[in-house]
Amino acid sequence: MKQTIENLCISYHLGKLLSDPVSVTGGLMHRMYHVKTTQGEYAVKQLNANIMQRPTAFQNMVNAEMVSNALKETVALAAAKCFDGKCILEYEGFFWIIFDWTEGKSVYPPDITEAHCALVGRILGCIHAANLQIETIKRNTEARESFAWHEWLVHARTESRECYALLQEHMNDILRWDEAFSASWPLVQRHQVISHRDLDPKNILWKGGQPVIIDWEAAGYVNPAQELVEVMNYWIVGTDGQYSRSKFDALMNAYTACIDVSGENWDAVLSASFAGMLGWLAYNTKRAVGLEGSGESDREQGLFQIRQTLRELCQYQAQLEQLKQWLLSFCI
Repeated sequence: MKQTIENLCISYHLGKLLSDPVSVTGGLMHRMYHVKTTQGEYAVKQLNANIMQRPTAFQNMVNAEMVSNALKETVALAAAKCFDGKCILEYEGFFWIIFDWTEGKSVYPPDITEAHCALVGRILGCIHAANLQIETIKRNTEARESFAWHEWLVHARTESRECYALLQEHMNDILRWDEAFSASWPLVQRHQVISHRDLDPKNILWKGGQPVIIDWEAAGYVNPAQELVEVMNYWIVGTDGQYSRSKFDALMNAYTACIDVSGENWDAVLSASFAGMLGWLAYNTKRAVGLEGSGESDREQGLFQIRQTLRELCQYQAQLEQLKQWLLSFCI
């Protein structure tokens, strides 16, 4: 891979390597390298080949970089470098995205503070208030694809004993959460804005207390209140899985300084907010049983993410009513 990255840098006039590329976290699906050359430092992302085979994957990546470039005067973010008008590069059999290197670290519980939450709330509010319009990005007007939970359960019986046990144990809850989302979708899809859609802690780097938003590949249309709740599930939850009222207040006060939430249908929004976790559960179920990805590593990662996502879904369900009451207190 070193030779490929070296050739990539030379081909796109980024200089000659000063040292071997260093593998760093690139999210859960792609690979990222810290690259130092004679001309600067770069974050070089190698996109997952399996994902890029999907019919809509390339355009989704292009759209994501259009969103980040459109918002770079609104919030601090890392936007991809463009070469002859292209941000997604195809080189030596792989797709690549190149960024200027951004110093900073992500923060996770228990190190997340009210100050972090306030800044995240302000960022989300600024993005939603921008109300971007990008012609190539279409609103989500169709019903989400049906998840084949029973089919995957049958498949897991022969492919992964642990996956089968987890799905079987939680199947009634999974189906109930899925039905709740499907019932709420016609209500929440009426109001959508273009946003990041994945503002979890790994996608924000902090330096000197200031945030920089990275990894825009999920960007697209979303109901703003639905994304607000999903962001809360990332930022106001402690290591014990419980919501923090002080962090909730910090995030909401900052968000509502930009966005009026007084008319929200919180029952529908809270039900719709199962969507992101269910989508991630579905993807990793397919990984765990060999229907997505390749190799044993994908299966193991899929199984790990199933366990974690089911835990998060159960925690969300257990605190749903409490969260609803807190949200309603901002509508008085």
